Amino acid sequence: MTNDVVDRLTGQWWTFVLRGLIGVALAFFAFAIPATMASGLVFVVAAFFIVSALLAVTAGVSFTGIGSCWALILLGVVQAALGIIMLNQPGTGPLALAYLVAIWAISTGLAEVSSAIALRNFIKNEFWWVLLGIITLAFGMYVVLRPDLGVLALVYSIGIYAALAGGSLIGLGIRIKNAGRDVAKLRTKVVNAAEAALR
Repeated sequence: MTNDVVDRLTGQWWTFVLRGLIGVALAFFAFAIPATMASGLVFVVAAFFIVSALLAVTAGVSFTGIGSCWALILLGVVQAALGIIMLNQPGTGPLALAYLVAIWAISTGLAEVSSAIALRNFIKNEFWWVLLGIITLAFGMYVVLRPDLGVLALVYSIGIYAALAGGSLIGLGIRIKNAGRDVAKLRTKVVNAAEAALR
């Protein structure tokens, strides 16, 4: 059972790394071309939400039966819903956009911390996942406390968050991948020991 769980976890390491790379790319564009990002912020954020949602649901479905896999699936559904709302209302003002981003960040942060706690028995040093959840929650609370942020300030805030979250996601993905390697090495040792005992 444990081996099956680890296999399913490690098989999805790339979804976390891909989300991290998308976050880092978003941060790069936020700081490289802030004015352009500001003019199309609704579309950029909506696209990020939808892609992130697809990856979260993919990971959640793969983890079915493991801890609170429902948290990842719920996270994906919320992200997709917010992304679709933003695409359907591209004229959303800065205040409404800030609150949509805050709702996304808080729900995402809670889901990430919940998932890290549920999977702590299968992933060593789940620190990266907890850190990601805390960063996301802190970003959401910051936006809630400062809803009067201008569009440009919101772009920079999203850029800072995306850089931190992207780094944490990449670190988490690598940890999950390494967990698979550790299990594979352990299996080889067990098989070799069993073969030696039978000789």
